[in-house]
Amino acid sequence: MVVRGGYGIVYDPLTGIEQDWKGLSNFWPATGSGFTNAPINQLGQPLTTVEETFSTVGTRLPDPSPWSQTSWFMDPHHKDARSQQWNVEIQRQMGASLVASLGYVGSKNDRLDLTGLFNTAQTPGPGTPDEVNARRPFPWYKVTPFFGTSHGSGNYNALQAKLEHRFANGFQYLVSYTWSKSIDVGSSGWFDVENGSGGGAFSGFQNYYDPHGSRSVSSYDIPHFLSMSGVWELPFGRRKQFLNGGVASWVLGNWQLNGVVQLRSGQPYNLAVVGDVANIGNTLSFVNYARPNLVGDPQPSHRTLNQWFNPNAFAVPAFSYGNFGRNGLRSASVYNADLSLFKSFPVSERFLISFRAEFFNVFNIQNYGIPNALIGVGGAGQVTSNVLPPRQMQFGLHLSF
Repeated sequence: MVVRGGYGIVYDPLTGIEQDWKGLSNFWPATGSGFTNAPINQLGQPLTTVEETFSTVGTRLPDPSPWSQTSWFMDPHHKDARSQQWNVEIQRQMGASLVASLGYVGSKNDRLDLTGLFNTAQTPGPGTPDEVNARRPFPWYKVTPFFGTSHGSGNYNALQAKLEHRFANGFQYLVSYTWSKSIDVGSSGWFDVENGSGGGAFSGFQNYYDPHGSRSVSSYDIPHFLSMSGVWELPFGRRKQFLNGGVASWVLGNWQLNGVVQLRSGQPYNLAVVGDVANIGNTLSFVNYARPNLVGDPQPSHRTLNQWFNPNAFAVPAFSYGNFGRNGLRSASVYNADLSLFKSFPVSERFLISFRAEFFNVFNIQNYGIPNALIGVGGAGQVTSNVLPPRQMQFGLHLSF
């Protein structure tokens, strides 16, 4: 039994040992079927024995049918992830307040977390359930567990350019651009948490026994990213170049305009098909591991929200994995602009009141999300969500002293 999370002392009457478990409080059941939050040994409460936790976390012994339970396992030879990174940058002073830079950033990563459906049939194809079980590495274990390994790998390369005007005379701006590519094997992280949105999250790692068959751009790969930001203190008002006294100074002075604009490429996503189409003995109905076959042009002649990609260009495989690559399609590009306007009202040497008007997605751009990526079901290819919310405005007063 493993104890984790929290803080306290666990007393084991079998050994008579009290152990200080710093950062430990959640018990994994002995069957390995999951875990239960079990807060124990709270401050001011009597000590909790191991036996007293059995009603919460199960028993020490497995169930009568231990080989029929879906479980989560970790490779006992799991290694810590490793990353080798390098970069070079050239900077040029363009003026008293202006700096330009151009750089290259790269990394090579291995021993990354890679989690997939283990104990499936090692080869797809027709067959009865008994014949499929015979193709499993452990045929007596007739369910599909998750198995985490450190077999993942990836690399990242980027060209980064930047133009920065440091704050001077009430003006500052920063323009940066990144052209990059991130490639990896699987990109599943812990239980597919990095496989992105859409219906094909699990299909990012289609065949557990062929990891390199899922090598492609990462789900977080953004080839182009342009970011621009700026601050401009208008030259009116107290201690400014113009209108630094009188009523005009009070009304028109001490305004500050701020803006952030970001333009980036869309996000890659996976397509998936429903069911155990490769007939590998998958017992998890919520896991759509297989990708479809490509049989036509996935790009529609006229892209709309009802058909972001052409679902008729794909077919459901039969007794095989799909041939369409991982992350083969991308969502729409994302454009966003935020704007804010501040005005300061100096009350005295010690007090300052600021009025703030902030506008998020000021142009109310509709940035479309990832379409329905399940092939063979209704609504495939339709976009029903946005990446960012519509325009939002907020106003406030801020007192500084």
